[in-house]
Amino acid sequence: MSLDTQMTLALLQELLMALRANDADGYKSWLALGIEELGRDVAGEVESDWMVPLLVEEERDRLIGWQLGVSL
Repeated sequence: MSLDTQMTLALLQELLMALRANDADGYKSWLALGIEELGRDVAGEVESDWMVPLLVEEERDRLIGWQLGVSL
């Protein structure tokens, strides 16, 4: 497994854990690090294409709230 693949999977894991812990600051920090290390396209794909299908409705609502600047 390539280093980029490992980093991408680690980003997915950290984003999911921060979301499930209701840690908006941690989530935003991991996302910023993912953008810095992997690029905006890859980090965006992890967030939208890989992560969202794994979420339950409450987690999706929380994520949308964070993106809109609202704490749920």
